[in-house]
Amino acid sequence: MLTILLSTATSVLFGCSDFLGGLASRRDSAFAVTANAHLLALAIVAVAVVAFPAPFSGADLWWGAAAGISGGIGVASLYGALAVGRMGVVAPLTAALSGSLPAVYDLLRGTELRPLSLVGLGIALVAIVIVSASGNAEERAEMPPRAIALAVLAGVGFSGSFIFFSLAGKSSGLVPLLAARVVSVAMLMAITFARRGRVSLAPDARTSAFSAGALDAAANITMLAAIRIGPLAVASVLGSLYPVVTILLARSVLGERLRPVQRAGVVLALAAVMLTAIR
Repeated sequence: MLTILLSTATSVLFGCSDFLGGLASRRDSAFAVTANAHLLALAIVAVAVVAFPAPFSGADLWWGAAAGISGGIGVASLYGALAVGRMGVVAPLTAALSGSLPAVYDLLRGTELRPLSLVGLGIALVAIVIVSASGNAEERAEMPPRAIALAVLAGVGFSGSFIFFSLAGKSSGLVPLLAARVVSVAMLMAITFARRGRVSLAPDARTSAFSAGALDAAANITMLAAIRIGPLAVASVLGSLYPVVTILLARSVLGERLRPVQRAGVVLALAAVMLTAIR
């Protein structure tokens, strides 16, 4: 039950963070937004590590660093996709991958899932095709191929982050998360500076970006706890329910609308992550 509660909290926090990060990325570079958001998250996690110390090994640092690289690529890709595409399509497309791929990894490692959970993985793949489909020229302009490619890359990046965090020692506290943030901040700051010659944000993007960073830090803490308490398949899939929050915010704040077939795809994507979690 605790894994379910923590994973659900992760989804809510990630959903709000992604919405705000997407808004900020419409006002400034997705790399700059991600770098600054992760910088604030790094400060928050560092304070938490000092407040709650735990023993760790070199391997825990390496797995955390790997998660940071993968997660950093995932967040930057997601913010880029949210900036140029429709939030109501990008979010569930990313979630279908980030929820399913770690579950597949868990299966390959010998974790047993019920047939219904396997059906969920298949539905996730169908949902990706349906949600990514565009109709007329206007809709294709709102969901260009670049947005779809970035959303897929984001899903793969988040999947890697889930898997790498699961390989760190369960008694290492938040140290792997701190290592992840150190690496992601260094990587994203370097990329941002190389592309723009500066890492500062436009004034109208700062509030959304830093709010996204604070929420992202909280989401990663609950995610790491969920991964350690329960099976990776359950934690990763339920933690990928964040599109519900992102879509609701996009509809209420931005007034986004989906075609009937895309609504069906969204429903399938959300059903897929739920089915995959059933054990």
